[in-house]
Amino acid sequence: MPKTRALTVDLAVYSLDCVKRSAYRFTDRFALDLKVEGNAAICTLSFDATASDQVKDIVVASFQKELLDQDLRATIRAETKDVRNLILAHAFSRTGLIGDEPLPVD
Repeated sequence: MPKTRALTVDLAVYSLDCVKRSAYRFTDRFALDLKVEGNAAICTLSFDATASDQVKDIVVASFQKELLDQDLRATIRAETKDVRNLILAHAFSRTGLIGDEPLPVD
């Protein structure tokens, strides 16, 4: 029974960052060998020798679900970037960390 599974990810659909983030979530279940060829990420998932075919199938399906989740998270991050930065700027403006007084010169 082969201990690897290959998965091709279309980089027009999912970013390389999403592939890496998804793989990181599964580091306890497989090791990833990642190669980019043209507009595709070739993912070779290496499992423990004791993993059954059924377990491998389940993990690959879970990895594909995680890809979609990471893609949607990236979309939400991009869409809410300005609001998030505004909230952070407002929060830090009220801390007293930045004052109106000039810094002392040595």
